[in-house]
Amino acid sequence: MEIVAGFTDALTRPRSAHAPNVWAPLQEQRWKTEQGQHFTAMSPDGGAWMQFHQSKPGEALWWAGARNEHGRVWDASFTSSTPMHLIQAFSTALSDPQQVIRPRGHVPPSTRIRTTSVSVRPDELSAWQQTRIRAARAATWARNSWASTRPRRQTPTAGPYAQASSRTRR
Repeated sequence: MEIVAGFTDALTRPRSAHAPNVWAPLQEQRWKTEQGQHFTAMSPDGGAWMQFHQSKPGEALWWAGARNEHGRVWDASFTSSTPMHLIQAFSTALSDPQQVIRPRGHVPPSTRIRTTSVSVRPDELSAWQQTRIRAARAATWARNSWASTRPRRQTPTAGPYAQASSRTRR
């Protein structure tokens, strides 16, 4: 859920002036990288990965996934038509070490997952979600209102007879 949110949140933010670097967030979190047949980054615990495949120019594929002791849990792929800033947002969310909140009973059974029980009222979860939605809407509104309020380039008009003079004579 947090990974998808990181990806979709990037849709509401303006793009950076700098070229996206998909590997930087992974390296900052000490993911191990290796260059084999494909360039791969693996999480420190070995439970998640991200790979880059390129069979020929213009045919790139990013592939990420996670597994536990029971096998593959999920995977995601992005093609060469996916904007790089979105793939970077995905890798940032994928490598985020921050704990996540899950309702009791919604954590898959795994020896790799450590849980801590905390008391959170449903209204607190709802408030957190609404705050996040309001922030995303505000960011989108701010970006779109700036684009719609900036002065538009005026095209010169030729006067009232401009259309009449552009008719084709026969």
